[in-house]
Amino acid sequence: MSDTKISALPAIASAADADLLPVVQGSGGSATTRRASLAQLRAGLLADRPVHVREFGAVGDGVTNDAPAIQAAIDALAATGGGVLLFGPRPYRIASPVVVSGVAIVLQGAGFTEGPGVASGTWLTIDATGFTPFTFSGVAARGSAVRDLAVRQQHSAPLDASWAPTAYDFVFRVQDCLGAVDFENVFLCGINRGIWCDNSGRFNIQRLRGQVYTTGIEIDRAYDIGRIHHVHFWTFVTADDDVVRWQQQNQDALVFRRVDGVFLDDIFVLGARSALRFASSASGVTRKFYLGSLYSDFAQYGIWVDGNGVEGQIANATTQGELWNAGATPLTGSSGIRIDGNNARLQIGNLRVDDAESNAVIVNGSGNRLEIFSFRAEYYNRLNDGSAAIHVANVASGTPNKVFLGSPALLGNGNGGPVVNAGTNGHVALAAPAGRGDRPGLMLGTEDTGLYAPDATSVATVVGGAEVLRADATGTVTLGGASGAQGFTVNTPANAVNRLAATGAASGAVPSLAAQGSDTNVNLQIVPKGAGTTRIHARNALGVEVAANATPTNYLRLVAGATGVSPRIEVAGNDANISLTLATKGNGVVAATMPLQLPGYTVAGLPSAAAMLRCLVYVSDGTANKRLAISDGTSWRWPDGAVVS
Repeated sequence: MSDTKISALPAIASAADADLLPVVQGSGGSATTRRASLAQLRAGLLADRPVHVREFGAVGDGVTNDAPAIQAAIDALAATGGGVLLFGPRPYRIASPVVVSGVAIVLQGAGFTEGPGVASGTWLTIDATGFTPFTFSGVAARGSAVRDLAVRQQHSAPLDASWAPTAYDFVFRVQDCLGAVDFENVFLCGINRGIWCDNSGRFNIQRLRGQVYTTGIEIDRAYDIGRIHHVHFWTFVTADDDVVRWQQQNQDALVFRRVDGVFLDDIFVLGARSALRFASSASGVTRKFYLGSLYSDFAQYGIWVDGNGVEGQIANATTQGELWNAGATPLTGSSGIRIDGNNARLQIGNLRVDDAESNAVIVNGSGNRLEIFSFRAEYYNRLNDGSAAIHVANVASGTPNKVFLGSPALLGNGNGGPVVNAGTNGHVALAAPAGRGDRPGLMLGTEDTGLYAPDATSVATVVGGAEVLRADATGTVTLGGASGAQGFTVNTPANAVNRLAATGAASGAVPSLAAQGSDTNVNLQIVPKGAGTTRIHARNALGVEVAANATPTNYLRLVAGATGVSPRIEVAGNDANISLTLATKGNGVVAATMPLQLPGYTVAGLPSAAAMLRCLVYVSDGTANKRLAISDGTSWRWPDGAVVS
């Protein structure tokens, strides 16, 4: 062996795993010098520590395909139970698949500088199609993670109206892990499709940024709670009109299919067809999603629901639907919320929609229920065609759609468009609980004043805890007190066409009660109860009382007269002959202010005396010029007692 000094030896160009080094084992007299390869030393020195991709041949020059070296490093970690695989601040070209299976591996980058292309930090560059760059598969891969690195894809289409991205597969596929594979602080720079997660719940994706063209994240068959926080999709790569407008027609930033509960928060998307899309798969749809905050800008739909039976809650959402770089022109068909599926159940705390071409909210399908506590729409109905802020589709067959608002809608710059469209059997309403008499469901001013529902078919008004009005489904209205203690009742029979109108009056005029309706002639009836009487007061005292000794069959009529015709008092009823009695009280008399005019007869025309007992008549042709005759019940007699002749 040469005894040349180490300092005199030539330097190596590069180290290889097979290179040999002398190693002294033991000490003192038992020390022995042996050889070891670089690979052997690394395995011993780095046991249970992270490994670096360069140790397995990764070059990181952006030209060499480093995927095989990365795969070799993963396989080596897998042989020792998994671990952390380090990437340096270099560009690593990925031109073939990398698979993590059977072990948990953490792909740990060195950070990155945000920008339109490869810069400082760890970058994974992709320029070939036809394969999935990174796949995590199988139950044993749970616990894997991707952290602190950027991914860049090359797209060769010219920047013109025909631009479309290169059809790359998802960069990351998480398949059948039945558990978490996490992504943290990952930058998707000009990526066609970012992360696919299938049959792998409990995922955690946070601090995801970049510009994606078709899909940022797509998830299906997630049967346990996952989390997506702090997403920021922006024009990091290019703000070219053709690119961003292609995104506005084709990109769904976050897509959820069968997802059982997912926590979403702090999500910003610029330039998309939809920021959040809730679709379906053969396995079902998303239920019980929870969204904290969403801001979608230059997006056709902020939230798009096209699966049936989607359910979720949204705290805060703001959407804006302008066409990119077009001077505030709205994107064709843009709306903040669009529901195309059936039987959705969405609850939204605060929703603001700006620059919807026609409707800020669209509810198609059937059986959908949308609840919005606070709703604001600015610059909707941009076509000025009368479009409503909320469009609720008519349902010809099936359950109509329902929209409930927690407060009146705040509408601005909508060209006079209404809150909700006409011609629909769906509805938009403010809703409140039924409540009770002392604590109404809809309180006004104080806790014991407002509206409540005593039962399923009636509504009542209470003031200070006391019921003052109730209306029910039969058309009965009570005023002044609780049912049974009311002061006034209005009953409306089925098919009623005639009614009573009470009309007030200005100073000097007379208030009135009038019969109205579709009939030409409508009577007005006042009916006391039982043997009660009907009373009319004048000057705060009784002026007229109408009574009956028993159930009446004969009655009094007051008949007014036209010009030249005298009014009259007459009797009518069931009997053929009905008398009219004027009764005074005590020794009172019947007085007239003018002479009484008696009925006139001839002697031959006198009626039967038997029917006219004690009646007085005028006889025009009596003997000896006698004119006044009185019936004694048998004959008519002159005042001197002689029988009329």
